[in-house]
Amino acid sequence: MEFRNCKYTESGNIDCEINHPEFGWIPFTASPNDCEEHGREIYAEAIKGEVAPYEPPPPPTDAEFAAQVRMERNILLAQTDWTQLADVPQATKDLWVEYRQALRDIPQQEGFPHNVTWPEKPQ
Repeated sequence: MEFRNCKYTESGNIDCEINHPEFGWIPFTASPNDCEEHGREIYAEAIKGEVAPYEPPPPPTDAEFAAQVRMERNILLAQTDWTQLADVPQATKDLWVEYRQALRDIPQQEGFPHNVTWPEKPQ
């Protein structure tokens, strides 16, 4: 089996690419404790060659972090969409309107995206 681009993972396994006969080069994680024999064999062969040390991934950029915060905000908004449906009593709509607006305003907060004050859900 051909493999390339071997790199240790944080847990001590080896991430690499294997040349699959049908699909070509695909990602694979080899482990000395793999339940499949071919996984253990690839691991044994990989450690005989050059395996790059584990390097933690770089921290997210500000844009990536902002996108994550917006995604969390959008989930919270979607969870409250029911509060604004036509058949919901006006008192319930009024209860949730400030919370929903506060969620929409999160990107305008000072310190966004790293220092966000999340609004509290109404009771």
